[in-house]
Amino acid sequence: MKNKYFSKKWEQFKKELPHQSGEMVKRNWGHNWHSMCSYQGKLKPSIARSLIDTFMPSSKGRILDVFSGVGTIPFEARLLGHTAYGFDISPAAVNISRAKLEVISKNEIQEVINKLSDFIDQNKNSIDYNEHNLIRFNGSIESYFHPETFKEILCARKFFLIKGELDASESLVQSCLLHILHGNRPYALSRKSHPITPFAPTGDFIYSNLVIKLIKKVERVLQNSDDIPDTGSKVFYQDSTKSWPEEVNNLDAIITSPPFYDSTRFYSANWMRLWFCGWEKDDFQTKPKDFVDETQKKSFEIYDNIFKQSQQYLKKDGVFLMHVGKSKKSDMAGQIAKIGSNYLSLIDIFDESVEHCESHGIKDKGTTTHHQYLVFTKD
Repeated sequence: MKNKYFSKKWEQFKKELPHQSGEMVKRNWGHNWHSMCSYQGKLKPSIARSLIDTFMPSSKGRILDVFSGVGTIPFEARLLGHTAYGFDISPAAVNISRAKLEVISKNEIQEVINKLSDFIDQNKNSIDYNEHNLIRFNGSIESYFHPETFKEILCARKFFLIKGELDASESLVQSCLLHILHGNRPYALSRKSHPITPFAPTGDFIYSNLVIKLIKKVERVLQNSDDIPDTGSKVFYQDSTKSWPEEVNNLDAIITSPPFYDSTRFYSANWMRLWFCGWEKDDFQTKPKDFVDETQKKSFEIYDNIFKQSQQYLKKDGVFLMHVGKSKKSDMAGQIAKIGSNYLSLIDIFDESVEHCESHGIKDKGTTTHHQYLVFTKD
């Protein structure tokens, strides 16, 4: 690797795997905003931190994650003083990322909650929820909630959809609400389910007041909000295979973890949160066709334009690190390395076994046996 600093740090990363030892191996390591909203397929914050420490300057760098999901990598970069950008096409993921990356206001958050509460009070007795009976995955959506709670959820959904694109404060409130939609603990609005993926519910239909539970969640999130620096970070509702916005130029690094091959189906694992953010029945038939976890099954050539643009947007000697999954069905790193090498210099491919990893109570976590790290640089 041309940059001796990066080379030394990278060799140290491979030798020590810091995210697999000490404090960083703990499930709850990192800032509590990483738990703002549960999300299947989310990269461990400790891996994100280790990679940023390896490939970014000490502070005030510029970094992009082209598959940012709920913003784990760019948020870790923001915490370290970098200007961080993220791309995603999931409306739920984008809004969760916006809450983590852009500047919030506690006063505005309180105002959003007050307006939401008023909207629910004014509309919950007139809301029509028969149309939503069409949405079903692990059960019809109304089967997850007490009828009165479901009315409040429908009102809240309408409240945010009327607003259109949300700012950071609105996004934080919505993200907290997305988190409490379903789960297996008292914080959740649903009957007993699962906090990451809404498995078929069990247990009694017990009324839960949406606003009361939302306020408790928001208060927990805001406890650690004052130590987050404003670095001009930003998330884009952006397909990374299309033309990138000019704003994300002069990058020190692109660090990203795309969906692993034949692993998590993000649209089905997060179906209830996508529904809350505006997806209707037909959207679940059409929009997943644009998700990389589906398109890459046909061809890895979808990554070609990503690498082509990375050559344009990276600084000289800038780094492109891609964290992917290896399984018996696909050697992602080997396939993608061939494409990336057309535009950048391939420095290394490193395999890390993950067969020891916990399942979080989810039986089917895909066929991934190793994490693979591809390291490219721009000459």
